[in-house]
Amino acid sequence: MWSALAPLSVWATIDIPWTAIGVVVGACAVLSVISSVVPAAFALPRRAVELAGRRE
Repeated sequence: MWSALAPLSVWATIDIPWTAIGVVVGACAVLSVISSVVPAAFALPRRAVELAGRRE
């Protein structure tokens, strides 16, 4: 079957834009790290040294 259909088809090359895919993946990685680290930094409690300087 394959040999019968081979003369009727044309081999096509697939061109994948690896540079654009890499840029998009890199940008998504940077944004996801920033989006998770910044809120976590604000949510963490203050350091003990900063709290020790305050008077009650």
